[in-house]
Amino acid sequence: MFAVLGDIQFEVVGSPESYESADGYDFPEQRVIESKPRLQWVGDELERLNLELMWHASFTNPAAQLALLRATAATHLALPLVFGDGGFRGFFVIESIKVKSQQLSAGGAPIAIRVALALKEWIADTSPSSLSLGTFTTLGITTASPGTVSNGSNAATPGVSALLNIPSPTGTSGPNLEADDVPAAVIVRSVPR
Repeated sequence: MFAVLGDIQFEVVGSPESYESADGYDFPEQRVIESKPRLQWVGDELERLNLELMWHASFTNPAAQLALLRATAATHLALPLVFGDGGFRGFFVIESIKVKSQQLSAGGAPIAIRVALALKEWIADTSPSSLSLGTFTTLGITTASPGTVSNGSNAATPGVSALLNIPSPTGTSGPNLEADDVPAAVIVRSVPR
């Protein structure tokens, strides 16, 4: 096996006849007054893979292979691409399928076809708004009870963050919290509402 794209296997016999990979790097021009434009790198482009496959009736059913490829493309899903040596290349979508018939039977059934398959890299959206975090209990800082906290300091003042009522270990106060500024004893899980 040469590679697997989702459930589609590309066997060594007959495919691919050619394989090319293209990476791109995005450098838009920034216009400058009374001077030549400047280039600024803003990111890498998605990788594109092109495979040219040859399917012949002597070792496979070209019509069935093409139907499977088109059905897979119609799902519009990103599929894992794994090479025969076990190397995971990433997730790719089928961008285009071009078919050229080399030989047809008297009834028009394909005997030999060439398929140019274009794949485009798919990157998962990892922005915070797209991640599903599910239900979780938030962490908060609270006092043990009204009056005093476990370290003997005054209790939280209503309407004032409990963070402001916890004395700093160094005795100084400031706008920045340090790792030791909040005693572990006052960190609790809040009850979901």
